[in-house]
Amino acid sequence: MIPYVKDTSKWEDGQRDYRFGLILIMPPPEVSHEIDLLRAKYDPRSADSCSTHISLSDPLSREMTPDLIDEINNFITDVQPFTLYYDKLHASTRHPGVSYPIRPREPIDNLKQILHGTSAFSDEAYHRRNIAPHMTIAEFISIDESLALCARLQNSAPSGSFLCDKLEFIVPDENFRFKKRGTFFLADSDKKER
Repeated sequence: MIPYVKDTSKWEDGQRDYRFGLILIMPPPEVSHEIDLLRAKYDPRSADSCSTHISLSDPLSREMTPDLIDEINNFITDVQPFTLYYDKLHASTRHPGVSYPIRPREPIDNLKQILHGTSAFSDEAYHRRNIAPHMTIAEFISIDESLALCARLQNSAPSGSFLCDKLEFIVPDENFRFKKRGTFFLADSDKKER
């Protein structure tokens, strides 16, 4: 059984949407460690709430159950693992934040479409669903700080690739820190959600 927070009165309004958790792509430790160090240095607030990730699903609209786990596993059973690349950092003159654009986008968009076809999500798309795939370094900074940080890190930030062969189900605790509560494996794996 998933330990959901009962009293969310200390959470900010937008945080309550995430009470039942969400499904993410989390890079392997050798990738996340390097990026988590940058996140901890340049945006400790974000780093404290969740490790390095690529947002995939909307917040769940209901509690995760054994039946829902089976449904999600059945929906993703034919999705083959794929390689994702992160190289040059990006900052925008329109929105604050520094992140790695993730490519290719197509397999992530395909997974989003498949996942949102399950009964775990409401019929109405969450406002963040169509944001391009990325791994955030810093988000709670100004646009000017974002542009300066991006320029400063451009030649020293790590780059690389990793195989996406699983998805992580995470749920926030009472302090709005996300904890892994399950793993969904893509095709060609004899593993199931645990």
